[in-house]
Amino acid sequence: MCGFIGILLMTSGCTVAATDSHKSITSPDESLINTYWKLVMLDGTPVVTHENFREAHLVLHQEASRLAGATGCNTLMGTYRVENEQIAFGQIASTKMACPTAQMKTERDFLTALKQVTAWSVDGAKLILSGDNNEPLAAFEAVHLY
Repeated sequence: MCGFIGILLMTSGCTVAATDSHKSITSPDESLINTYWKLVMLDGTPVVTHENFREAHLVLHQEASRLAGATGCNTLMGTYRVENEQIAFGQIASTKMACPTAQMKTERDFLTALKQVTAWSVDGAKLILSGDNNEPLAAFEAVHLY
């Protein structure tokens, strides 16, 4: 009888451990606002950060609905407007430094995508910006700077 109770206690302990580890894997959604979002995918193509260049990213600052970031080559700035799951970017400006072809292509594609974005969704540490047909245009990962 003691053996049966011991096995029962061991198996129930394993079940609890498995349940607890599943809970620790699931993380809460990052905030859309005031989060550093690193660009990882543009129109279904992975974005590569080249050595000695800034990674493409954006931060939607709460104050004055201000957008700041980088294209992988140049710095970008502008404004945005969020209403529920809808998002629109206002006038976006960037510096005009010349970069190698790969970074310039990323910059062009990134700026084009931002003009076409109409919706957003956050799932954990992933941000997806989508267009009119709900097609993903750009994917980002949250980066914690400290």
